[in-house]
Amino acid sequence: MELNKREVKIDPSTDLNQLAEAIQNTPNTAPQEPEEPKPIDNKSQVKEWLKMAKIDPNEKIERPPVCLSIIDGDHEGIIGTLGNFSLIIGKAKSKKTFSLSLFLSALVANQTVFGKFKGSLPENKTKVVFFDTEQSRYHVQKFYHRVCRLLGIETPVNFEAYCLRQFTPIERLEIIDFYINSDPDIGFVAIDGIRDLVNSINDEDEATKTASHLLKWTETKSIHIVTVLHQNKRDENARGHLGTELVNKAETVLSVSIDPQDRKISVVEPEFCRDREPEIFAFTVDENGLPVLVDGWEKVEATTKKAVSPDAISDDYHKEKLKGIFKDLGDQVKGGELKDCIKTVFDFGETKAIQFRTYYKRKNWIILNGHQNSPKAFYTINI
Repeated sequence: MELNKREVKIDPSTDLNQLAEAIQNTPNTAPQEPEEPKPIDNKSQVKEWLKMAKIDPNEKIERPPVCLSIIDGDHEGIIGTLGNFSLIIGKAKSKKTFSLSLFLSALVANQTVFGKFKGSLPENKTKVVFFDTEQSRYHVQKFYHRVCRLLGIETPVNFEAYCLRQFTPIERLEIIDFYINSDPDIGFVAIDGIRDLVNSINDEDEATKTASHLLKWTETKSIHIVTVLHQNKRDENARGHLGTELVNKAETVLSVSIDPQDRKISVVEPEFCRDREPEIFAFTVDENGLPVLVDGWEKVEATTKKAVSPDAISDDYHKEKLKGIFKDLGDQVKGGELKDCIKTVFDFGETKAIQFRTYYKRKNWIILNGHQNSPKAFYTINI
């Protein structure tokens, strides 16, 4: 069978993993990188596009329906509307995927769950699809079962999960594109590992093309897509040119971080929102491996945070941050560079950063080589 998406009609009930494996194992059918766009000679086509794009001031354009929101008392903060995409960012192991399972549980149930997360998909678009690009089939299945266990449903008819780990970036993109364009019942798509749809996270052209795909899929199919991307190790920004592009285009950007006061707690808070900002919340993972909300949790205000002493933070957390700094900067780090990184990592000022650096030196976690004020002096890590 010729596997060419322009020529082949495939039943929407086809198992997507089997289809993807067939694509991968069939010679000379792997999707090719698209050619550079050529100038359009057909002026009538351009005129048609302009007609489609023009805004009629007299047309009554309905507000996009909200499909996912967070309830906090009388306040309803909006995460996503149909026709847009959102972004979840966070450091490695901050439990971004666990937070995603909370959101998907509300969407699969299509109602408010845990008194907090509200799914509101239209009756004709209730299918929820999860694509994972980096976990094994075992862990993707585990994620699927986690969402089901949160709802107490064994196999929801409107929820599917796919493992795309084995494929190349262009193949993953082609698979997702085919699925979204073949099933009209889709209302919500989650892509955990958007970075794996590109070859280089810092390639500007690839970043623009990926964002353009998200915008086209959501607009033409009236769906919402949530994507997941790591933050930089040294700061809180989404990684690479891809991260910059997605942050600029996303309807909502949520960050997931570890609570410095309790490493077992993950904190989800809005970074950028185009609509009513959802409230911050915290969750932990119970003994059954399920995310549960932390009642009564409150964020430490910035003034309190900056007043905290280094010994009020766990040794493990300090060491993790130090290892990250030295991994980024190398084995020998100048005092000023170390101070600046501490300022960035902890969101501290000059004085507090110096206090932390001195604390690390006193704990013998870092060693000063040379005299303190010498331009040749540098620190090495001793953990």
